[in-house]
Amino acid sequence: MKVDEHSIQVQRTAHYYTLGEDINDAEHIWLLIHGYGQLASRMIEKFSNSDITSNYYIAPEALSKYYVKRQPNFVGSSWMTKEHRLDEITDYIGYLDQIMTPITSAMRDNQKLNILGFSQGTSTMWRWIEHCRFPFNSIVHWAGEFPKEIDYSMMSKYLSTVHHKYFCIGNNDEYLTQEHRSIIQSFVKENHLGMKFKFFKGTHIIDQPTFQLICDEIKS
Repeated sequence: MKVDEHSIQVQRTAHYYTLGEDINDAEHIWLLIHGYGQLASRMIEKFSNSDITSNYYIAPEALSKYYVKRQPNFVGSSWMTKEHRLDEITDYIGYLDQIMTPITSAMRDNQKLNILGFSQGTSTMWRWIEHCRFPFNSIVHWAGEFPKEIDYSMMSKYLSTVHHKYFCIGNNDEYLTQEHRSIIQSFVKENHLGMKFKFFKGTHIIDQPTFQLICDEIKS
């Protein structure tokens, strides 16, 4: 007996979170892409001690939620898995478009758009960047990998217009070993991505002092 697979597109409810006083007054607008097993609500809280007058943060939450732990219940989310991978990528690219296109269309000339992807969120970030080619002021790749299917040489002209590009990682990151980091550094160099490396003392986290240094640099 043959089993046939079918697919349909459905309308569903997605969630995103914002942090800041007034997006119209913000000098920098940040899109934050969280990692595997996180929730956007928890990620964005980490930026609450930054300058929320000049910075406005937007954190979409991945569409697939699951229980990371059951006792006590602890919920996380994931951007994609290997199961129906291309469908999930298509879905989240459309989802990010739906959030960000109206925002970028309403931005004033003196406002700057920035993006930060963390862990699994780095792959999500790069796939969406390749798709949208928005005029980012900065791209911050934090403790994650580069999706292998992207031809970065085809993006070189576009990436040269992005003034600030960073790769950030802790010296004790439990997921990216020193060997892994060396491979990534070679990848950045070979693909002429022009990223500035930021190393900090810490684990698989977004280190706020390091993030603040980036904020200071992109404003100078």
